[in-house]
Amino acid sequence: MATLYTIRSSPGEGLGSFAKENIAAGTLILREAPLFNVHEPRNNASVTSKFSLLTPTQRQTYLSLHAQDPSACGDALVIDIFNSNAWQTGSRTSICPLAARFNHSCVPNAKFAWNPRSSQITVHAVVAIPADTQIFLSYERPYQMKEGRQEKLSSAYGFTCACSACDATNVASDVRRARLATLDSRIRSEKRQLWKAHWPRHALEMISLLKKEGILGEALGLAYHDAALGWKRYGRLDLARNCAAMELEVVINCFGPDSPCVDATQLFLQELKQDGLATLE
Repeated sequence: MATLYTIRSSPGEGLGSFAKENIAAGTLILREAPLFNVHEPRNNASVTSKFSLLTPTQRQTYLSLHAQDPSACGDALVIDIFNSNAWQTGSRTSICPLAARFNHSCVPNAKFAWNPRSSQITVHAVVAIPADTQIFLSYERPYQMKEGRQEKLSSAYGFTCACSACDATNVASDVRRARLATLDSRIRSEKRQLWKAHWPRHALEMISLLKKEGILGEALGLAYHDAALGWKRYGRLDLARNCAAMELEVVINCFGPDSPCVDATQLFLQELKQDGLATLE
């Protein structure tokens, strides 16, 4: 596939990946097989053992990746690089050198995912990305306050995020994310307590807040799914199908049409359509 981005210097971030042209939402930006991976739970020995099996060229590629402590050497450097660049890929943790060049934002414009069918990672644009714009992934879960995110990112990766959500003047972002965390917790509880009556409303509020926050990836798809389940429970299959259709659009953008996640969402939507036909008989 044609390379849609170029790697160049990014002030305060070292290297970054920038769009070479306008990239439409849902576009596959990168597909990559891991250089190597280790099973979880892992230990340092499992990482250094896999590194020792690499060819000289592969080792050079690995050692070119970012390390929090560039003065480290030997096994310590190998572990440092792994901890700074690895991604979760199913039951394993993998090193993907190309994907490692994408920087973090708490408001990402692209999504990293693992496709078990192809045994490759993918990066898809979740929104339209204009030419010359940096392509960002998110290294953290979305429903965290700025202070918590900054602590984790600094500890795990050694940098301070300067994205729009982390701007000191953006108080509204923390307010929205605090509310999102509360709503997410309530929805999980309401799924266990079926007498609760606020499930669809809470999911719809989440959808609105996620859009305002600019979080348009997997979290938005999950919120649409929760809304669909809630409407189904209350017999509003028309609204459930609408939400499931929106979920499908988001899931395709995040994971690509060949992902098992898309299959599962299509099946869910089909079941809702069949339920609707059954009520007409």
